[in-house]
Amino acid sequence: MDLLIFNNIERDTCIKAVAEKDNITVLREIIDFSETCGVTNNAVREYTASLLADDDNILSRLACAGKRIGDDLYRLALMDAEQIYKKLFAIQIKYSPSGNDTGFSEAYTESIKAITNASSAKEMLDSLIRHYGTLGCGTLAKYIAFKYDGALTGVSMLDSITFDDLVGIEYQKRTIIDNTREFLEGKAANNVLLFGDRGTGKSSSVKALINMFGNDGLRMIEMPKSCIKDIPALSKALSSSPNKYIIFLDDLTFEKHETEYRALKVAMEGQLQANAENVLIYATSNRRHLIRENWSDREGGEVHVNDQIQETMSLSERFGISLVFSAPTQKEYLNIVAELLKKRGVEINGDIEKQAVVWEMNYGGKSARCAKQFVNSYMAKQNGKEDL
Repeated sequence: MDLLIFNNIERDTCIKAVAEKDNITVLREIIDFSETCGVTNNAVREYTASLLADDDNILSRLACAGKRIGDDLYRLALMDAEQIYKKLFAIQIKYSPSGNDTGFSEAYTESIKAITNASSAKEMLDSLIRHYGTLGCGTLAKYIAFKYDGALTGVSMLDSITFDDLVGIEYQKRTIIDNTREFLEGKAANNVLLFGDRGTGKSSSVKALINMFGNDGLRMIEMPKSCIKDIPALSKALSSSPNKYIIFLDDLTFEKHETEYRALKVAMEGQLQANAENVLIYATSNRRHLIRENWSDREGGEVHVNDQIQETMSLSERFGISLVFSAPTQKEYLNIVAELLKKRGVEINGDIEKQAVVWEMNYGGKSARCAKQFVNSYMAKQNGKEDL
């Protein structure tokens, strides 16, 4: 093959083995692919479709960014597609994967099936362009959640938490849901800081968003504090993706000597490069002002004190929305227990209330997390009794 647009795939080990009629290498590659990534039994077709979906080329870059595909570019890409369809899609190697979960998003799986099952070169190309335009290219297209530690890694098993599981924080839930929905609709939206007492649902509220909006184009990237300096470069790379991204900074607190908070300030506001319109930052913290402050920081004269206070506050003020999560009262704690039990088909009573109070006195104090842990323990004991 002499491909003009999709020429990268010609360097692939399996594709070269096909050209060289090295059947053993082809089968080795196909078996490995099918058992780790395969979603159909049309092995060579799907392998080729996945290579094309992952390929970084001028067509994929334009389609991902939502830009127009010119007539000449489309014509040349169709010439490539006709070669690929004739020489690779015609190879019939049937291999059924074992059926283990790939971790890929449902949208990605269905898109790969559409490309693989195309009945013509033109249908294959059109399905591929649609894939780029709706899901993106490469790893970003395969998953809805990621971890970043210098490189993006897809998260194949998501926390199943939903907003129905979070009780007693109705205002906070409504605010973060509304802001995220506006973000997905292309409206002006804000970075969000969720702060307050431990175990009150801050992290869970952010995680619940991906389960609520993952099928609507929301993607989430969890990032450690040590990688904050990479946010501008990462945001620039994400700006050409068709999806919307939340960079999730969990349990964020800075010591005065740590410089990452300055990098975060610059990433949110303070650089010449405009912030990507499809990227927001959601952070959780036990501290309102994120930067640890001591009484000694307020010594040294009025000017010094004012400068230190301004420096401490300036980061948190860059979040357009700040949501406080407070520890519940005893009554609120028991209401949370009651709601969680109700979802399990159990009505709370005086005896259960006493057990819940003893639990919070012995474990963790009054919080939504403690209430959930009590309910899990209570239900486990009840199920154990039923097994006797």
